[in-house]
Amino acid sequence: MDTLLGAPSHPDEVALRAATLRTMVEILKAKEPPTQAQEMRLFLQNLVYEQVLVELTSQQRTENLTPQRAKEIEVKAKKYLRTSVSKIKLPKTARMSAQAFVNAAATLADKVFAVFKIRGAR
Repeated sequence: MDTLLGAPSHPDEVALRAATLRTMVEILKAKEPPTQAQEMRLFLQNLVYEQVLVELTSQQRTENLTPQRAKEIEVKAKKYLRTSVSKIKLPKTARMSAQAFVNAAATLADKVFAVFKIRGAR
């Protein structure tokens, strides 16, 4: 991705690229092609997960967050996200505007930050 698009210049861009790549790989590895709704849920889950990782990495550098505690939050957040994303109601067509998707990701990220007391809560 960096070769095609250049290096990311913002943490949100890092999360978006990582989530895109992770989602593409998971879709390609799936035994059966996922539905459009499943793809949206997977990308949403991966995007928020990557945002959590960016925040945890930042806190390890600037706060008193141990690697063990960061890993514990990471594992729990991944499970939380899987459950939370499965409960999100998608439009019947499984299409969502870009802004609605960004809003859903931001709302979910805020919930994860609050639940796990991650400083990045907005």
